[in-house]
Amino acid sequence: MAEKTVLIITNAFPPSFAPRMGYLSKYLAENGWKGIAIAPFYDNCRKYFDFLSEYIPCKRVYISKRRKNIIHKALSFFFPDLRIPWELKKKMRFYCDELISKEQIDIILCAAGLFFPLCIAYKVAKKYKIPWIADLRDIEEQHPEKNSFLMDAYYKMVIFRRNYLLRDADAITVASEKHVEILNNYALKAYCIYNGADADIFFPTKKRYKLNEFTIVYTGTIYSRLGQDVSPLFSVIKQLYISGDIDLKNCRIKFYTDIKSQEVIKKSKEIFSVSEFVECFDVVPATEIPKILNESSILLLLLNRRNTGIMTTKFFEYLAVGCPILCIWNDEGAVKEIINNSKAGIAAKTEQDIKQFIKSKYDEWLKTGYINSDIDRNYIKNFSRKYNAKQFVELFGGVLKSKNLE
Repeated sequence: MAEKTVLIITNAFPPSFAPRMGYLSKYLAENGWKGIAIAPFYDNCRKYFDFLSEYIPCKRVYISKRRKNIIHKALSFFFPDLRIPWELKKKMRFYCDELISKEQIDIILCAAGLFFPLCIAYKVAKKYKIPWIADLRDIEEQHPEKNSFLMDAYYKMVIFRRNYLLRDADAITVASEKHVEILNNYALKAYCIYNGADADIFFPTKKRYKLNEFTIVYTGTIYSRLGQDVSPLFSVIKQLYISGDIDLKNCRIKFYTDIKSQEVIKKSKEIFSVSEFVECFDVVPATEIPKILNESSILLLLLNRRNTGIMTTKFFEYLAVGCPILCIWNDEGAVKEIINNSKAGIAAKTEQDIKQFIKSKYDEWLKTGYINSDIDRNYIKNFSRKYNAKQFVELFGGVLKSKNLE
């Protein structure tokens, strides 16, 4: 069977953020597919995933920054497509046209963060009668309640327009079962393909070496607007310190995060007077994270109390290395279920849960110098990027078969 080609139209591709499509590109070839990507280039793109840029070619679209006038801003409130720069849409469609004139494209995969670039994939697929799949990394409904009537109205317009485009897609994929449920309520048939960890990079060290200090580690951005909050952890650390259950000499909380998140951490640690326990570092490349995780005592995961369906890449990377996970808070959803089923740690409901978990692990470390892992590795084996790619390729085949194009 001849090798088939997927055109990935996305809002972000390595060396930028959002590695979902980058990891897919890594495993396409071994599943009998080729890939080509088209994505915008941003001046502030982060190069944490440079190593993923080598697997498939990507056309990065450069655009100049232009100020939007008040009329354009007003219109874009009612027409979400107008929020996407006209020049960017024009160039991305031009490169799609150019590519399709030279290459046989069997299927289009549109990887969107919320809304963009669904409108581009929709028009290109329609023009050339190519089947297309919409992969929604995030959806508007995952965000907490809006702060104003106008914002609520705007998001409803975005959702209305998004759903109109999605009804034309041959398949829809999302990153959690909660998001499947939400889209199904609009009579949109969606499939869940979780994020995962790349087993070539994220795995437990063969020998759990003795740790010189007890460390609680967090990697990635802290999104306050999504309800992520470090305050409960700092409150508990202060309580444990006052009661003499932890020692400042050997206990640390380490954050590997961006500048804005560090500012949030700074304010909170000063409120709870735990500054001496807390250390902040800049974000590091993905290839450096496994060593940091493997040298940790507890891995910190921050969630909203409400089940929003957000299941971050870091969660699966935490699972892959096997160190105990402290999730604040219990989302009463898939994260809690996976943590419980895999015996990976705890999805805390109260500060008392957090306190008991930290104290038990700290006491274990004091006695042995180690933190044992009880994680069920057989259960988590399918939460991998390799398995994700297999799921995508099977879906490609299913779509082509349904169109008699296999």
